[in-house]
Amino acid sequence: MAPAPWIPVGVTVTTPMFLAPGPDARSELRMPGIRGAARFWFRALAAPVFGDDYAALARAESEVFGTAGGRYDETRIGPSPVALRLVRPPTLDPPPSKKDLRSPGWLRLRPDAERRTHGIGYLLGQGLFLPPSPNENREHPELARPHHIPAGATGTFAVRIGARDDPSFADYVGEVTGISLWALATFGGLGARVRRGFGGVGFAGLEQLCGVIGESTDAEPSRDHPAILRLHELVAERHGHRPLLRRSSPRPLGTSGAWPTAPTWARWHILLSKQTGSWPQLLHHAGFRLREFRAPVDRGPEFNAFKRWVTREYVDAVVPTLKGQHPDGRDFAIGSFGLPVVFGKDAEVKLRRGRDELRRASPLWIRVHQDPDGRCRLLYHVFEATIGPANATLDLETRRRPPEHLHLDEAMTYRTIAEFLATAP
Repeated sequence: MAPAPWIPVGVTVTTPMFLAPGPDARSELRMPGIRGAARFWFRALAAPVFGDDYAALARAESEVFGTAGGRYDETRIGPSPVALRLVRPPTLDPPPSKKDLRSPGWLRLRPDAERRTHGIGYLLGQGLFLPPSPNENREHPELARPHHIPAGATGTFAVRIGARDDPSFADYVGEVTGISLWALATFGGLGARVRRGFGGVGFAGLEQLCGVIGESTDAEPSRDHPAILRLHELVAERHGHRPLLRRSSPRPLGTSGAWPTAPTWARWHILLSKQTGSWPQLLHHAGFRLREFRAPVDRGPEFNAFKRWVTREYVDAVVPTLKGQHPDGRDFAIGSFGLPVVFGKDAEVKLRRGRDELRRASPLWIRVHQDPDGRCRLLYHVFEATIGPANATLDLETRRRPPEHLHLDEAMTYRTIAEFLATAP
């Protein structure tokens, strides 16, 4: 029997992609990264088919994307029948110079208004963004990790579906893979700062794997997108579950109870903005508004632009603790956007379970969505899930005194995010 054919998939980078592991390393698109992101989106979107049966969801995921330590006595559990091969790395023609990589034009947008917030710089974070500094001979803002794959770069990879001995299973795997890659490109991305708008990617040719993708190019991203409904249909039929009959949206952010331990489609909120513009303009504006929301306290003109506007948590908890006092307030709403939170060199708020330090990625995703007519809009989405294990603590750690315990629960977290989304561009 002839081997399964390789199916070409075009790649277009839509927002800068930071894949370099360090400041002096190169950004390279690797197939394990695409596979890992695709399986995340399969797990998130297929979850409601299985309800609370997480083991069955894990088996369904492994059946398509493989598992290194699987039980090979179970049908279809083991190596993935999906093979990915990079054909042509995404590049620009002509390639950008080192100067353009270090200080690209989109990074030179002027800070907004009196607060002088560099919106894109704020979304990039301290690990990637370097503001102008005469003392460091830096006239323009730069990237701390300059090598990236720039927006507009194009390339190709190929997909091959095995299991030719079982055509129905091969068809199932092909459709599920196509929809998972579509979800990666629509709601996620690749590399650092994906949840803040970077690492955007578009795939062309996925309709060769799943026809619904080609038939729904004009559909806006939503929970009821035809590709998501098709995934539910495929998975339910394959694993002997009833089709999902009730597809109502979840209750408003922050008003639910019994939050799930992992991201799940059933607790997924999606908002598509009406404002349009270029991706740098949109991300610059979104970053400014997020900084404005998180740091509303004006300490006065005697402070420089960076230290003048601070969070309420800094005033209520960090400042008193650094003075050797107990916090004036222990609510830590700023942690809603991810943990840990660093306040300079002297204070950090960490999520801990005993001696183990935990991390919690922001549940808020800010993505750039391109309409069929070429216009860009911002796509916000949130997966509701628990903040951490039941026995975890939120600790304000300084060099001057024992940790102070702060408070953040799920209701506060998602209510805070909902308040931001009500004002987001």
